[in-house]
Amino acid sequence: MARGKLYLVPVPIGNLKDITYRAIEILKSVDLILAEDTRTSGLLLAEYGIKTPLLSYHQHNEQSRIEQITTKLELGENVALISDAGMPCISDPGSIIVKSLIANNIEIVALPGANAALTCLAASGLNTDYFTFFGFLSAKGVERSNQLENIKNHEYTIILYEAPHRILKTLKDLIEQGLGKRRIVVGRELTKKYETYLRDTVENAYHYYKQENPRGEFVLVMEGQTEYLSGNKQVQADFEAKAEQQATADLEQLLIGGMKTKSAVSYLSDKYEINKNTLYQIALELKDK
Repeated sequence: MARGKLYLVPVPIGNLKDITYRAIEILKSVDLILAEDTRTSGLLLAEYGIKTPLLSYHQHNEQSRIEQITTKLELGENVALISDAGMPCISDPGSIIVKSLIANNIEIVALPGANAALTCLAASGLNTDYFTFFGFLSAKGVERSNQLENIKNHEYTIILYEAPHRILKTLKDLIEQGLGKRRIVVGRELTKKYETYLRDTVENAYHYYKQENPRGEFVLVMEGQTEYLSGNKQVQADFEAKAEQQATADLEQLLIGGMKTKSAVSYLSDKYEINKNTLYQIALELKDK
């Protein structure tokens, strides 16, 4: 008898229309669906007329369900695993049984589909070439401190999940790590009716949510150290270019008005924080016009 397969089936993160045709077909055809919360999943299945039996599978019973599910698969039954939203195993139950079934040479089939982290990343405008998904940070203690320290020194884009009652604490902790000026995109209730994106600095996002009552599930996408430093260099370069442009215009007017080159250069060097040699060179070019 051929063994069954475990299908990892992503479900919508908010908008029920985001489920794929293939996901619906698999959920209808398997013998059993493992669901993080059978009540939540029951609403989705009812929407699409899926009558496959449900069995609860969550972080508190994940280990104890393995033998029961393995037996069904050994008997040739096919099983689908879904979470409340998005992709199973990604900050959701599933990874323990996947490891166990792989060790027993049982086939795992993962379907593509909705994922909150990638949805927010794509809309962030930050670096999408290199990024790290940290998921939910630990609530407290040494582990959280180590995670925050890792984030502080991380080179590339950082993606976090956060609950409404903890988002202020996380933003405050990021500020205390010296990351208050970093650009961040906070995605809230993605794909749902009240979906919002807040694009600002960590510092400003913190003050915003101190005024606004945080509701819904959050995704935080923050620029990494490499992008932050690169952006600062560009800002500094733009500032210096504008300062030199203005200093050149002022220098020309002062020289036309009869001020001596040395006095004009000294005055504008202090005013615009530009090297005197640079201004002397500009003065020579103006005289040669």
